[in-house]
Amino acid sequence: MESVETLISDNEGNHLVVVLNFYEDNQKTDTFQIPPEFAELEIADIAIEKLYIDQPLGLRAFNRMCQWLVEQFVQFPNAVFSFICSTDSLETNHSDISPEQYRWNLFEYFYQHNIDRLKKLGIESKDIIVGPDGYQSFARVFYRTSHAPVIHLVIANLKNKYH
Repeated sequence: MESVETLISDNEGNHLVVVLNFYEDNQKTDTFQIPPEFAELEIADIAIEKLYIDQPLGLRAFNRMCQWLVEQFVQFPNAVFSFICSTDSLETNHSDISPEQYRWNLFEYFYQHNIDRLKKLGIESKDIIVGPDGYQSFARVFYRTSHAPVIHLVIANLKNKYH
């Protein structure tokens, strides 16, 4: 699996590690069952982690992450990106919401601030819930209108992958 990775500083001593993990060609045809006419489609999962788990992360890193992700849409014009919120434990000052809900709220906040830029690039998104009962999480798939005919295959794979 090919990947593209960046380390984004928050200028306060911590970093975000953001990785795009691209699926191999055989995975696209065998696992996703992408038809031959979409063989050039690239599919990547977005992985986001803090470098120092036990330290807070400044919001500046999230703004820079969004900028980097938008740049990746430009660099990979034939790509579909998916993001799934982790259900791993997370220490926050908000004990009344689950870790995945907290992560989703943060991701959604930054997504909403960049939605106009994505629309200018022709990027659409689809939200889904993945995972079995009791272990569900939120996911979002980003794609261009030209990929809409096969986006249901990507979504089906994500649902199966985490079920």
